[in-house]
Amino acid sequence: MNMERLIPTKCKNRATINYSILKQFKSANIYRFFCVSLYRDDYYHARVTLDELKGITGDKTLSNFTKDFKEYLEISTYRTDLGNGVKPRHNVYHIPPKEPQHITLSRRFIAIDLDSATKGFFIQLMLLSQFANIEMTKPNIIKELSIDKSTFDKYLRNLLSEFVFMNNGCLVLHTDNILLENDFKSQMILASKYLIGKNPPNVTLNKDKGK
Repeated sequence: MNMERLIPTKCKNRATINYSILKQFKSANIYRFFCVSLYRDDYYHARVTLDELKGITGDKTLSNFTKDFKEYLEISTYRTDLGNGVKPRHNVYHIPPKEPQHITLSRRFIAIDLDSATKGFFIQLMLLSQFANIEMTKPNIIKELSIDKSTFDKYLRNLLSEFVFMNNGCLVLHTDNILLENDFKSQMILASKYLIGKNPPNVTLNKDKGK
């Protein structure tokens, strides 16, 4: 049985993961993206420090995080004035809008005491089970994720019995209290600069706050 992590309170209670992220990042970064996305505001801008992120994910280091996500999250920076000439720099992460193929995960997922790579692998499994139109067999999953057998086996050992079980050679996922129903009403509010002469497809503009 896994121990539980503390769930942060100053964040949304859910976040979405687009199917298109599946092959863009390794599993650990997919889970880290989920954690960052929990801190989004109505405009899908997220402000969370790397130290805060390490506390959530349990990672000892995130030295490559900004480099890995610089383009995908369109990272920009701002400074805060602490007085005495001290103006530390902070990152702002721009979370991509929801796409038609996405899943919604509860922040309760944070509480499960598994490493980032294993949690990211579980997110990948959920995405595949929803959208890949494949049987969830070991060979199919290895092919879709472009991972080797030893990596698959390592992650699967961490998930077996509590989150995954095998049925006639196919993986069956336990997603209760983790995978939530999708809801486009919590879509981002686009900043005005994106609305001049544009109305991007598959984007619902809504002034309701994201959950």
